[in-house]
Amino acid sequence: MDGVKEITSHANWHVQEVNVRPTQKNLNELRAFWKPIGAIVDAGAGANKLSEADLESFPVVFIDHDPATLPANSFSVCHDSAATATLAAKELLSTGFEHFAYVPFPEKRFWDEEREAAFRKAVEINGMPCSVFRPAKTTGSDSVAHLRLLREFIAGLPRPCGVFAANDRTAEDVLTVARMLGLNIPQDLSVIGVDNYLNICENSMPTLTSVEPDFRRAGAAAALLMMEITQSNGRFTGDRKRLYEPLRIVRRESTRILMRNDAEVAAALEMIKAKACTGLTAAQVVQLFPCSRVYAEMRFRKATGKSILEAIQDVRLERAKELLLNPNQQLKSIADFCGLRSQNALCKFFQTKTGMTMSAWRAEHLQSRRAPQGAW
Repeated sequence: MDGVKEITSHANWHVQEVNVRPTQKNLNELRAFWKPIGAIVDAGAGANKLSEADLESFPVVFIDHDPATLPANSFSVCHDSAATATLAAKELLSTGFEHFAYVPFPEKRFWDEEREAAFRKAVEINGMPCSVFRPAKTTGSDSVAHLRLLREFIAGLPRPCGVFAANDRTAEDVLTVARMLGLNIPQDLSVIGVDNYLNICENSMPTLTSVEPDFRRAGAAAALLMMEITQSNGRFTGDRKRLYEPLRIVRRESTRILMRNDAEVAAALEMIKAKACTGLTAAQVVQLFPCSRVYAEMRFRKATGKSILEAIQDVRLERAKELLLNPNQQLKSIADFCGLRSQNALCKFFQTKTGMTMSAWRAEHLQSRRAPQGAW
């Protein structure tokens, strides 16, 4: 919704949120009530199948809908599932593992096959094998039976193995059966999900690495498409179906390949991730290690490739960038959320790390997210 409002605010459009399923009856009723110039519909795979006649009354742009539910005259913006799978494959291939696997969503979804195909292709062109979880029998809504079959599959994988799960809920199941089997994460099994659903990713054991979709860009792309439609006066000739790419990989404990016996380094990384933006110092992190500061730093750098302070700064920088991507966030308030003592300190830190001022970085990146680029 944020992406939609970013674009529509420049056109002085009012955006009204309505929580109903997109049926012909509902669309007609809403049109009569609000008299809108168009609608942007985000209902995922749960939408009813619509006909061309359902969409003739006024323009509708769908976000992340199953293409099979939409007629030929529809407009849509969809997550680029192939790009998501390729990004996950690059992350897992960087672990140095030689075996990989894909675990699909338990129920059929239109994006699942595309993610599987792209992941397998990326892994196999690098000369590595890829196993796919294909249970011999359908378990339906029986979650216990599904976990039992998934457990058999995970138990049979060669180790170490990099696992890409269709989404975070599926990845959570993988982590569950891995714990049941007594496997070490990420040394035996390195796991990545999709959606960066914080309620799962931050509360799973261990915390889950995930590919985060660029939902803001999806909304912006839908709004831009709506503008093109309304400005065409019924003679639209552009691309009716557009893709938006994933935003980033959010790395957590499920893919951090550390020395097997260095639990202190793993604990230090989790502390840094959780507390870097609350004023955490390297001295506080060192207290987790039962050794001297010099030796603690040596162990941390050997496992992660950076110093404790550098790891803290990386988290703060990413947080600052996240806040800058919100155009409603005032620059002078960002330091309070990044663990730095003042706005001046943050400005100097940010420019040293990026080579740009915060305002210049924001302008450049917000503009790139608004502008249509290739296949959105």
